[in-house]
Amino acid sequence: MSLSDVSGDLAARLKAAREAKFGPAAEDKPVDFKELFALRGRILGLLIRDARLAKGCTVEECAASMGIAAQTLMDWEMGRAHPSLPEVELLAHELGVPISHFWATETMTGNTQPQALPQAEYVALRNRVVGATLRQARTTAELTPEILAENTGLTPAQITAYEMGQSPIPLTELTSLAAATNVSLSHFLESSNRVGRWLANQENYKSFSEMPDDMRSFLSNPVNASFIELAMWFSELGVNDLRGIAESILHLSRLEKDELRKIAEGILNNITL
Repeated sequence: MSLSDVSGDLAARLKAAREAKFGPAAEDKPVDFKELFALRGRILGLLIRDARLAKGCTVEECAASMGIAAQTLMDWEMGRAHPSLPEVELLAHELGVPISHFWATETMTGNTQPQALPQAEYVALRNRVVGATLRQARTTAELTPEILAENTGLTPAQITAYEMGQSPIPLTELTSLAAATNVSLSHFLESSNRVGRWLANQENYKSFSEMPDDMRSFLSNPVNASFIELAMWFSELGVNDLRGIAESILHLSRLEKDELRKIAEGILNNITL
């Protein structure tokens, strides 16, 4: 659901009120800041409520996690009171949204609530997929069920039941099975549905958060998008293509381009043959 209709309606009401008070030539009249702040407060309240509903928590739960009164949060959501920037920062942290959500114009929940995940069906299906993935890993490693069982302290019957999806594989045993078939645990992770995408996003965020501060700052700056795209393009090139580019830069560097020469030599030195 877009807030454009809501904010447009409020803006129209504000304009109508100003014209009623000052006349048709209201554009030249002073801005009614009180009404402007109220308008912004109502929009901010909608965005706060939207983020809370998207997370699936109640007013009481959200307020308790922030250490504020439930009535305070309700007042914010209704636009009766307005949080400060530090309070909005805490809201973003508690609700797991970028702080820019609170000055955006798009809601997260839309007109419908997210559908509940069919947990039983999901677990049953995923057990079968994990079992098939185990069988594929075992076959690739050229291991028989008997050898894999011997290497992991299990029985061949257990291996067969796991591969057929007839029994769920305990994570403690899957760790040993992954090691015995020369794959990582992440090899068995879901990646196609919304659970898989959420897991992947969490891992990406974890990797991003562990980067040095200056690198995170560079990557999150939209101005640097072109440099990141260039790096991604370079990463997809083969050794011969990289060598050709480096040699071309090196040729240009003979025209007293010291920096180009350094770049070219760096690329050549880092190419793994």
